[in-house]
Amino acid sequence: MAVKDKSLFSLSWPLIVTFGIGMSLPLLDSWFLSRRSVEAAAGVGALMPVIGTLFMAIQAFAQAGASIASQFLGGDRPRHAQVTQTLVISGSAVLGIAMGIMLWFATPTIVALMGLSGEPADAAIKFLRTISPAIVFRALQGTLTSLVATHGYTIWNLFANAIALVVNVTLNFIFLGGHFGTPPFMQGVYGVAIATGLSWVVSTIVLWNVVVYSLEHKTKLRDIKKGYFLLLPEWLRIGVPAAVEPVSFQLFQVFVIAMFVRLGDISIASRVFAGAFAMFPVVLSVGLGSGSQILVAHLVGNKEFDKANKRMHQSLVWSSASAFAVAVAVALTGQHLLAFYTDNPEILRLGGMLLWCDVVLQPFKASNIVITNALRASGDSAFPAVFGTISMWTLGLGTTLFLCFGIELGAVGLWLGMASDEFYRSIANYTRWRRGKWKSKGVMR
Repeated sequence: MAVKDKSLFSLSWPLIVTFGIGMSLPLLDSWFLSRRSVEAAAGVGALMPVIGTLFMAIQAFAQAGASIASQFLGGDRPRHAQVTQTLVISGSAVLGIAMGIMLWFATPTIVALMGLSGEPADAAIKFLRTISPAIVFRALQGTLTSLVATHGYTIWNLFANAIALVVNVTLNFIFLGGHFGTPPFMQGVYGVAIATGLSWVVSTIVLWNVVVYSLEHKTKLRDIKKGYFLLLPEWLRIGVPAAVEPVSFQLFQVFVIAMFVRLGDISIASRVFAGAFAMFPVVLSVGLGSGSQILVAHLVGNKEFDKANKRMHQSLVWSSASAFAVAVAVALTGQHLLAFYTDNPEILRLGGMLLWCDVVLQPFKASNIVITNALRASGDSAFPAVFGTISMWTLGLGTTLFLCFGIELGAVGLWLGMASDEFYRSIANYTRWRRGKWKSKGVMR
């Protein structure tokens, strides 16, 4: 069966579980660290948006390349898809190496700008510098995941990420428990970081074998040269704007985290721990949005625009509804979930309030993910990038600061401000989709 004829559920359910596993890794890192020190866990967790900014930039370029490959596959041009894949893999490796080097040298500055000090700052520096050499494998992992999904083999992504989860958990137990002669310096932040990096390495190796043997991909030097001249302009046209919006979003999250830091240790710990569980509804949104992106790209490549529109709306309804339902379930059980990390009553109280605020945020976030992915899949990535960035740093920032400091809602105001940003962008992006300009933006003209 052609990818474009598969159901949204058949493509999305492995992606939902895959992203769930991927998002659980930072949660597990925070949990393992919290067994040693809540302050260390908060420090590392506070800088997750910084790491996310790097990953989002690489992932956006990878997904842009995967969307181009999908359009070629949908338009029955497999040779062009092959060249695109080679270009994306080699480009992601270069980006990953460059970002790993940058992170190593910039870590102390980043920690200082975030306003961290004492034990949280020390833990954050140790963690970031230890994982920086493995960033290239995380970049390749994300890229290979996108390419495997583009061919409809989403179950292999689930398998690779499940292996990464097992490796991460096993190594954390070994390192932090001091088993098998683990040296003392690895029985803390260093051990958690090394376990994370090695899990990326193992997952990348598994996915590379899937690409080579199941997708029968052959990386050739002449394809890199050919792709540079023929496909690089299209990749940059779609990839650069596609990277701008998520990177801007992550930087906005960094800014919000800095505001939480200003509000004190209770606020930042509540934000980190509540944020870990707030990722549960996001998993569904990202999985359904990614499944929709694959289908839309293949359908646009075959110029089946009405079906692409139907697929997008189907994903939009399911994603928003499921994100809302899961957010409510998380908020109802918030106190018990937060107790997974701490028994501090102030953190439990504030964290519980933040999870109820997340109920307001998640339906709009889900809408944003689905619509933006569909626009990118069709080649119309410039609008969500431009409007999203402008809206985020004007309407979103203004509302966030007003709610937090203007009417003194504090941490609750910061979370509701993030919800307002998702609302503004989702309305604008849906209006763009309805106008239909995306139909003329694909590579198959």
